[in-house]
Amino acid sequence: MKAGLGTPAKLGLILFPFVVVAPLGLMFGHAALDEATLKAVLAGYVTLGVILYYPLVRLAGKSIVFDQVGRLVDSCMRIKQGCYDTATAPPARGESGDFPGLARQIYWLGHAVAVRERRLNDTLVNLETARRQIESSIDYAARIQRAFLSDPAELASVFPDSFVWWDQRDVVGGDVFFLAKSAGGVFLGIGDCTGHGVPGAFMTLIAKAALDRVRLERFEGDPGGVLAEAHRYMRRWLIAEGGEVDDGMDMGLVYFDADDASRLVYAGARRPLWVERGGEVEEIGADRLGLGYAKTPEDAVFANVAVELAAGDTLFLFSDGLTDQIGGVRGLPLGKKPLRQWLAEAAGAPLVERRQALVTIFENHRGRASRRDDVAALAVRPVAKQGVNA
Repeated sequence: MKAGLGTPAKLGLILFPFVVVAPLGLMFGHAALDEATLKAVLAGYVTLGVILYYPLVRLAGKSIVFDQVGRLVDSCMRIKQGCYDTATAPPARGESGDFPGLARQIYWLGHAVAVRERRLNDTLVNLETARRQIESSIDYAARIQRAFLSDPAELASVFPDSFVWWDQRDVVGGDVFFLAKSAGGVFLGIGDCTGHGVPGAFMTLIAKAALDRVRLERFEGDPGGVLAEAHRYMRRWLIAEGGEVDDGMDMGLVYFDADDASRLVYAGARRPLWVERGGEVEEIGADRLGLGYAKTPEDAVFANVAVELAAGDTLFLFSDGLTDQIGGVRGLPLGKKPLRQWLAEAAGAPLVERRQALVTIFENHRGRASRRDDVAALAVRPVAKQGVNA
């Protein structure tokens, strides 16, 4: 706050000529004046005092109020600008009245704000440190998850005309891409675990561990048997760890014979298989049972469906994060119709070129809506009668 004359000093300067100078002048000059002149001077002085009384009182009042208000406004503006004057002493208590008391309160208000600002800055620094540590841990967890799950790059080595879109809502997620070679063929599937983010990622590790535990040589041409065996492992592990929890995985699993890709065997746990042929899309339904859930019987059986393929047929597996995404003008799920049209239009075109079209359909529908779930999808066009690169 700028230094200057206080209110008492200003008021003294205003009244000094009338209270001190004029009486002294009369006292030393009355000897040189006759009685009539002295009376006239005194009468004039009194008259002038009466005339100037109200203006002087008003001026003094304004000086007092404006001076105090100016100081308060200055203090408030400094607090607004972040200058709290906590290093200086608070206003003295010598002056009584509302304004000095209010000035002291404003000072201590600034002091309290400064203390809280320092505490808030310390908290923000701690939060930023924690955020960096959490992000670093999640990034590391994402690398572990990608290393543990099947590598999407392996799909092209088995099916040259294919693509995988594995896009998790968060850094880690709950969708599974599964590719495993057996002695006689290849198992290929998409899984959708409960949850997303870190909980979903843990579920993918459990699901993949269960699939890896299955001896595929025992289930050549029997993807339903693989699902049933994986279900039993998951169910036992989940119930043993947390009681009858309602967690598990939906999955569509396809088996291709290493010597003849004109025929496949499909089994589904609440995830269908789509087959595009000549611009028409056929849906192969799945069993209405999930893997690992307490409500799914431990001895559950999943049906195998044999599908004869023709040259140019395209297979499509996907998680429900694709169809359930909210968006559009009416805020409705994407649904299956746009995907069926996209798959029908893919006939004859290299699938790797159709991947971006699928992503564009999804993102255009989503618009500004937030991501609802993880997304995983794969499309494969086997080469009939030539087997697969197992």
